[in-house]
Amino acid sequence: MHIYPFPPRLAQSPYLDALYAQLPVDASVDRRSPRHFFWRMLLSRGQRLFHLHFFDAVVQHPNRIVCWVRSTAWVFLLMLVRFCGVRIVWTVHNLQPHECFHPDIATRTVGRVIRQCHALTVHHHCTKQRIQKEYQGVPSIHVIPHGHADAPFGPMPTRAGARASLGLDPDVPVFLYMGMIRRYKGLELLIEAMPLLPQTMLIIAGHPADKQYLSEIHQRTARSINISLHPRYMNDSEAACYLAACDGMILPYTQITTSGMLVAAMAAGIVCVVPNLPPLIEQVRDGENGFVYLHGNATSLIAAMERVSATPRRDIIGHNARASLAAHTWPQVAGLFHALFVTVLRQRT
Repeated sequence: MHIYPFPPRLAQSPYLDALYAQLPVDASVDRRSPRHFFWRMLLSRGQRLFHLHFFDAVVQHPNRIVCWVRSTAWVFLLMLVRFCGVRIVWTVHNLQPHECFHPDIATRTVGRVIRQCHALTVHHHCTKQRIQKEYQGVPSIHVIPHGHADAPFGPMPTRAGARASLGLDPDVPVFLYMGMIRRYKGLELLIEAMPLLPQTMLIIAGHPADKQYLSEIHQRTARSINISLHPRYMNDSEAACYLAACDGMILPYTQITTSGMLVAAMAAGIVCVVPNLPPLIEQVRDGENGFVYLHGNATSLIAAMERVSATPRRDIIGHNARASLAAHTWPQVAGLFHALFVTVLRQRT
Protein backbone atom coordinates (compact mmCIF):
# COMPACT_ATOMS: atom_id res chain seq x y z
CA MET A 1 0.00 0.00 0.00
CA HIS A 2 1.09 3.56 -0.73
CA ILE A 3 0.09 6.20 1.82
CA TYR A 4 0.17 9.92 1.07
CA PRO A 5 -0.28 12.05 4.22
CA PHE A 6 -1.58 15.61 4.14
CA PRO A 7 0.16 17.57 5.39
CA PRO A 8 3.25 15.39 5.06
CA ARG A 9 4.89 16.96 8.14
CA LEU A 10 3.96 19.01 11.20
CA ALA A 11 6.47 21.56 12.46
CA GLN A 12 5.25 21.72 16.07
CA SER A 13 3.99 18.18 16.64
CA PRO A 14 5.64 14.73 16.60
CA TYR A 15 2.34 13.01 15.71
CA LEU A 16 3.03 12.19 12.06
CA ASP A 17 6.66 11.21 12.64
CA ALA A 18 5.73 8.86 15.48
CA LEU A 19 2.75 7.30 13.69
CA TYR A 20 4.32 6.59 10.32
CA ALA A 21 7.58 5.33 11.84
CA GLN A 22 5.63 2.47 13.43
CA LEU A 23 3.65 1.28 10.40
CA PRO A 24 4.59 -2.17 9.05
CA VAL A 25 7.01 -2.43 6.12
CA ASP A 26 4.22 -3.12 3.61
CA ALA A 27 3.07 0.50 4.07
CA SER A 28 5.07 2.88 1.89
CA VAL A 29 4.59 6.44 3.15
CA ASP A 30 5.42 9.30 0.77
CA ARG A 31 6.13 12.33 2.94
CA ARG A 32 7.34 14.63 0.22
CA SER A 33 5.55 17.88 -0.54
CA PRO A 34 2.16 17.30 -2.23
CA ARG A 35 3.42 19.15 -5.31
CA HIS A 36 5.84 16.26 -5.77
CA PHE A 37 3.56 13.31 -5.05
CA PHE A 38 0.12 14.52 -6.17
CA TRP A 39 0.11 13.46 -9.83
CA ARG A 40 1.90 10.23 -9.04
CA MET A 41 -0.78 9.47 -6.46
CA LEU A 42 -3.54 10.12 -8.99
CA LEU A 43 -2.08 8.35 -12.02
CA SER A 44 -0.18 5.39 -10.59
CA ARG A 45 -1.66 1.94 -10.10
CA GLY A 46 -1.90 -0.13 -6.97
CA GLN A 47 -3.33 0.54 -3.54
CA ARG A 48 -3.23 4.28 -2.79
CA LEU A 49 -4.52 6.06 0.29
CA PHE A 50 -4.69 9.81 0.91
CA HIS A 51 -4.45 10.31 4.68
CA LEU A 52 -5.80 13.70 5.75
CA HIS A 53 -4.89 15.31 9.05
CA PHE A 54 -5.18 19.10 8.81
CA PHE A 55 -6.26 21.28 5.89
CA ASP A 56 -6.84 24.60 7.70
CA ALA A 57 -3.93 26.28 5.94
CA VAL A 58 -5.41 25.39 2.55
CA VAL A 59 -8.92 26.73 3.07
CA GLN A 60 -8.66 29.44 5.73
CA HIS A 61 -8.52 33.13 4.70
CA PRO A 62 -9.77 36.37 6.31
CA ASN A 63 -11.52 37.39 3.09
CA ARG A 64 -14.85 35.58 2.88
CA ILE A 65 -14.86 35.17 -0.90
CA VAL A 66 -11.29 33.87 -0.97
CA CYS A 67 -12.13 31.47 1.85
CA TRP A 68 -15.16 30.16 -0.06
CA VAL A 69 -13.15 29.74 -3.28
CA ARG A 70 -10.36 27.90 -1.46
CA SER A 71 -12.79 25.65 0.36
CA THR A 72 -14.69 24.80 -2.83
CA ALA A 73 -11.46 24.10 -4.71
CA TRP A 74 -10.30 21.80 -1.91
CA VAL A 75 -13.50 19.76 -2.07
CA PHE A 76 -13.26 19.48 -5.87
CA LEU A 77 -9.67 18.30 -5.48
CA LEU A 78 -10.82 15.57 -3.10
CA MET A 79 -13.51 14.59 -5.59
CA LEU A 80 -10.78 14.21 -8.22
CA VAL A 81 -8.66 12.15 -5.85
CA ARG A 82 -11.58 9.83 -5.15
CA PHE A 83 -12.52 9.60 -8.86
CA CYS A 84 -8.99 8.37 -9.62
CA GLY A 85 -9.46 5.42 -7.28
CA VAL A 86 -7.52 6.77 -4.31
CA ARG A 87 -9.00 5.96 -0.91
CA ILE A 88 -9.38 8.89 1.50
CA VAL A 89 -9.15 8.61 5.29
CA TRP A 90 -9.39 11.69 7.49
CA THR A 91 -8.03 11.65 11.03
CA VAL A 92 -10.16 14.36 12.61
CA HIS A 93 -7.82 16.19 14.96
CA ASN A 94 -10.03 19.31 14.79
CA LEU A 95 -13.59 19.61 13.56
CA GLN A 96 -13.10 23.32 12.93
CA PRO A 97 -9.99 25.51 12.67
CA HIS A 98 -8.93 26.86 16.05
CA GLU A 99 -8.86 30.45 14.79
CA CYS A 100 -11.80 30.23 12.42
CA PHE A 101 -12.46 33.25 10.17
CA HIS A 102 -15.83 32.11 8.80
CA PRO A 103 -17.48 29.38 10.92
CA ASP A 104 -20.39 28.83 8.50
CA ILE A 105 -18.05 28.16 5.57
CA ALA A 106 -15.88 25.95 7.76
CA THR A 107 -18.87 23.87 8.90
CA ARG A 108 -20.11 23.35 5.33
CA THR A 109 -16.60 22.49 4.17
CA VAL A 110 -16.18 19.88 6.89
CA GLY A 111 -19.46 18.27 5.85
CA ARG A 112 -18.41 18.18 2.18
CA VAL A 113 -14.99 16.77 3.07
CA ILE A 114 -16.58 14.07 5.21
CA ARG A 115 -18.73 12.94 2.27
CA GLN A 116 -15.62 12.45 0.12
CA CYS A 117 -13.93 10.21 2.69
CA HIS A 118 -14.02 6.43 2.76
CA ALA A 119 -13.46 6.42 6.54
CA LEU A 120 -12.83 8.77 9.43
CA THR A 121 -10.77 8.27 12.55
CA VAL A 122 -11.24 10.21 15.77
CA HIS A 123 -9.47 10.12 19.12
CA HIS A 124 -12.57 10.05 21.31
CA HIS A 125 -16.01 8.44 21.31
CA CYS A 126 -17.67 11.81 21.98
CA THR A 127 -16.21 13.16 18.73
CA LYS A 128 -17.64 10.20 16.83
CA GLN A 129 -21.05 10.86 18.34
CA ARG A 130 -20.83 14.57 17.53
CA ILE A 131 -19.99 13.92 13.88
CA GLN A 132 -22.82 11.40 13.51
CA LYS A 133 -25.23 13.90 15.05
CA GLU A 134 -24.16 17.04 13.15
CA TYR A 135 -23.32 15.76 9.65
CA GLN A 136 -24.96 13.67 6.95
CA GLY A 137 -23.44 11.13 4.58
CA VAL A 138 -20.89 10.09 7.20
CA PRO A 139 -18.71 7.06 6.36
CA SER A 140 -17.51 4.58 8.97
CA ILE A 141 -15.89 6.26 11.98
CA HIS A 142 -13.16 4.49 13.93
CA VAL A 143 -12.00 5.56 17.39
CA ILE A 144 -8.21 5.34 17.46
CA PRO A 145 -6.66 7.05 20.48
CA HIS A 146 -3.84 9.56 20.26
CA GLY A 147 -0.56 7.68 20.61
CA HIS A 148 2.31 8.39 22.97
CA ALA A 149 5.90 7.45 23.59
CA ASP A 150 6.94 5.79 26.85
CA ALA A 151 9.14 8.80 27.64
CA PRO A 152 7.67 11.59 25.48
CA PHE A 153 10.12 14.24 26.72
CA GLY A 154 13.10 12.00 27.35
CA PRO A 155 14.60 11.47 30.83
CA MET A 156 12.86 13.53 33.52
CA PRO A 157 15.02 15.32 36.10
CA THR A 158 14.15 15.22 39.77
CA ARG A 159 11.71 17.82 41.10
CA ALA A 160 14.44 19.38 43.25
CA GLY A 161 16.94 19.46 40.40
CA ALA A 162 14.42 20.95 37.98
CA ARG A 163 13.41 23.67 40.42
CA ALA A 164 17.02 24.52 41.19
CA SER A 165 17.86 24.86 37.49
CA LEU A 166 14.84 27.13 36.94
CA GLY A 167 15.46 29.20 40.06
CA LEU A 168 12.17 28.21 41.70
CA ASP A 169 11.49 28.05 45.41
CA PRO A 170 11.46 24.34 46.40
CA ASP A 171 8.47 24.82 48.70
CA VAL A 172 6.13 27.03 46.65
CA PRO A 173 3.26 25.39 44.72
CA VAL A 174 4.05 25.71 41.02
CA PHE A 175 1.58 25.18 38.17
CA LEU A 176 2.48 25.06 34.52
CA TYR A 177 0.77 25.79 31.25
CA MET A 178 2.88 24.47 28.40
CA GLY A 179 1.99 24.40 24.72
CA MET A 180 1.37 26.75 21.86
CA ILE A 181 0.08 30.15 22.97
CA ARG A 182 -3.16 30.49 21.03
CA ARG A 183 -6.52 32.02 21.82
CA TYR A 184 -8.49 28.78 22.17
CA LYS A 185 -6.11 27.64 24.92
CA GLY A 186 -8.04 29.83 27.38
CA LEU A 187 -5.14 31.39 29.27
CA GLU A 188 -7.28 34.36 30.33
CA LEU A 189 -9.17 32.23 32.86
CA LEU A 190 -5.95 30.93 34.34
CA ILE A 191 -4.50 34.43 34.62
CA GLU A 192 -7.74 35.64 36.21
CA ALA A 193 -7.43 32.97 38.90
CA MET A 194 -3.87 33.72 39.97
CA PRO A 195 -4.45 36.86 42.10
CA LEU A 196 -6.61 34.68 44.35
CA LEU A 197 -3.69 32.26 44.82
CA PRO A 198 -0.95 34.67 45.98
CA GLN A 199 1.24 31.89 47.41
CA THR A 200 1.17 29.91 44.16
CA MET A 201 3.41 30.33 41.09
CA LEU A 202 2.22 29.97 37.50
CA ILE A 203 4.54 29.44 34.56
CA ILE A 204 3.24 29.95 31.02
CA ALA A 205 5.67 28.42 28.54
CA GLY A 206 5.35 27.73 24.83
CA HIS A 207 5.61 28.86 21.26
CA PRO A 208 3.60 32.07 20.57
CA ALA A 209 1.66 31.07 17.45
CA ASP A 210 -0.61 34.13 17.70
CA LYS A 211 1.41 37.36 18.12
CA GLN A 212 -1.65 39.49 18.84
CA TYR A 213 -2.81 37.10 21.52
CA LEU A 214 0.69 37.04 23.03
CA SER A 215 0.57 40.84 23.26
CA GLU A 216 -2.73 40.58 25.14
CA ILE A 217 -1.23 37.99 27.51
CA HIS A 218 1.74 40.28 28.15
CA GLN A 219 -0.65 43.07 29.09
CA ARG A 220 -2.68 40.83 31.38
CA THR A 221 0.38 39.52 33.23
CA ALA A 222 2.48 42.72 33.32
CA ARG A 223 1.67 43.45 36.98
CA SER A 224 1.41 39.87 38.21
CA ILE A 225 4.13 38.88 40.64
CA ASN A 226 3.21 35.18 40.64
CA ILE A 227 3.06 34.60 36.86
CA SER A 228 6.18 33.94 34.81
CA LEU A 229 5.86 34.10 31.02
CA HIS A 230 8.26 32.18 28.76
CA PRO A 231 6.95 32.66 25.18
CA ARG A 232 9.27 30.45 23.16
CA TYR A 233 9.51 26.97 21.74
CA MET A 234 10.70 24.37 24.27
CA ASN A 235 12.80 21.43 23.16
CA ASP A 236 12.28 18.09 24.89
CA SER A 237 14.92 18.57 27.60
CA GLU A 238 13.61 22.03 28.46
CA ALA A 239 10.04 20.75 28.51
CA ALA A 240 11.06 17.87 30.79
CA CYS A 241 12.63 20.35 33.20
CA TYR A 242 9.52 22.54 33.39
CA LEU A 243 7.24 19.52 33.77
CA ALA A 244 9.36 17.97 36.52
CA ALA A 245 9.37 21.27 38.43
CA CYS A 246 5.58 21.72 38.52
CA ASP A 247 3.00 20.32 40.91
CA GLY A 248 0.46 20.16 38.12
CA MET A 249 -0.09 21.21 34.52
CA ILE A 250 -3.21 23.19 33.64
CA LEU A 251 -4.76 23.04 30.18
CA PRO A 252 -7.64 25.56 30.33
CA TYR A 253 -9.03 25.04 26.83
CA THR A 254 -12.09 26.98 25.72
CA GLN A 255 -12.83 24.28 23.12
CA ILE A 256 -10.96 21.20 21.96
CA THR A 257 -11.31 18.07 19.84
CA THR A 258 -8.15 16.39 21.08
CA SER A 259 -5.06 17.41 23.03
CA GLY A 260 -1.70 15.94 22.18
CA MET A 261 -0.12 17.88 25.04
CA LEU A 262 -2.48 16.27 27.54
CA VAL A 263 -1.56 12.81 26.26
CA ALA A 264 2.17 13.55 26.41
CA ALA A 265 1.99 15.03 29.92
CA MET A 266 -0.05 12.11 31.26
CA ALA A 267 2.36 9.65 29.64
CA ALA A 268 5.16 11.44 31.50
CA GLY A 269 3.30 10.98 34.78
CA ILE A 270 2.36 14.64 35.21
CA VAL A 271 -0.75 15.60 37.20
CA CYS A 272 -3.05 17.48 34.78
CA VAL A 273 -5.93 19.85 35.48
CA VAL A 274 -8.52 20.17 32.70
CA PRO A 275 -11.99 21.65 32.15
CA ASN A 276 -14.97 19.30 31.88
CA LEU A 277 -15.12 19.37 28.08
CA PRO A 278 -16.27 16.00 26.66
CA PRO A 279 -12.99 14.94 24.94
CA LEU A 280 -11.01 15.74 28.10
CA ILE A 281 -13.22 14.05 30.67
CA GLU A 282 -13.26 10.97 28.46
CA GLN A 283 -9.57 10.78 29.28
CA VAL A 284 -9.19 12.39 32.73
CA ARG A 285 -11.06 10.97 35.73
CA ASP A 286 -11.29 13.54 38.50
CA GLY A 287 -9.20 12.67 41.54
CA GLU A 288 -7.99 9.40 39.99
CA ASN A 289 -5.64 10.20 37.11
CA GLY A 290 -5.98 14.00 37.09
CA PHE A 291 -8.28 16.80 38.17
CA VAL A 292 -11.31 18.36 36.49
CA TYR A 293 -12.97 21.76 36.95
CA LEU A 294 -16.07 23.39 35.49
CA HIS A 295 -15.35 24.85 32.06
CA GLY A 296 -15.05 28.64 32.14
CA ASN A 297 -15.43 28.83 35.92
CA ALA A 298 -12.49 30.52 37.69
CA THR A 299 -13.77 29.54 41.15
CA SER A 300 -13.88 25.89 40.15
CA LEU A 301 -10.41 26.15 38.60
CA ILE A 302 -9.00 27.63 41.83
CA ALA A 303 -10.61 24.83 43.83
CA ALA A 304 -9.04 22.22 41.54
CA MET A 305 -5.61 23.82 41.90
CA GLU A 306 -5.99 23.86 45.68
CA ARG A 307 -6.94 20.18 45.58
CA VAL A 308 -3.76 19.42 43.65
CA SER A 309 -1.64 21.31 46.18
CA ALA A 310 -3.37 19.53 49.08
CA THR A 311 -2.83 16.05 47.61
CA PRO A 312 0.18 14.55 49.44
CA ARG A 313 0.77 11.65 47.02
CA ARG A 314 0.56 13.34 43.64
CA ASP A 315 2.89 10.64 42.39
CA ILE A 316 0.00 8.17 42.65
CA ILE A 317 -2.16 10.41 40.45
CA GLY A 318 0.73 10.63 37.97
CA HIS A 319 1.18 6.86 38.02
CA ASN A 320 -2.53 6.39 37.33
CA ALA A 321 -2.31 8.88 34.46
CA ARG A 322 0.51 6.92 32.88
CA ALA A 323 -1.23 3.59 33.46
CA SER A 324 -4.46 4.82 31.84
CA LEU A 325 -2.57 5.19 28.55
CA ALA A 326 -0.96 1.75 28.62
CA ALA A 327 -2.88 0.60 25.50
CA HIS A 328 -2.15 3.78 23.56
CA THR A 329 1.53 3.41 22.68
CA TRP A 330 2.56 4.32 19.14
CA PRO A 331 3.12 0.68 18.02
CA GLN A 332 -0.40 -0.20 19.20
CA VAL A 333 -1.96 2.89 17.59
CA ALA A 334 -0.08 2.32 14.33
CA GLY A 335 -1.36 -1.26 14.31
CA LEU A 336 -4.95 0.02 14.50
CA PHE A 337 -4.33 2.44 11.64
CA HIS A 338 -2.72 -0.27 9.52
CA ALA A 339 -5.68 -2.59 10.04
CA LEU A 340 -8.04 0.22 9.03
CA PHE A 341 -6.00 1.07 5.94
CA VAL A 342 -6.07 -2.57 4.84
CA THR A 343 -9.85 -2.66 5.27
CA VAL A 344 -10.42 0.61 3.40
CA LEU A 345 -8.16 -0.39 0.53
CA ARG A 346 -10.16 -3.63 0.09
CA GLN A 347 -13.43 -1.73 -0.30
CA ARG A 348 -14.94 -1.80 -3.77
CA THR A 349 -16.50 1.67 -3.58
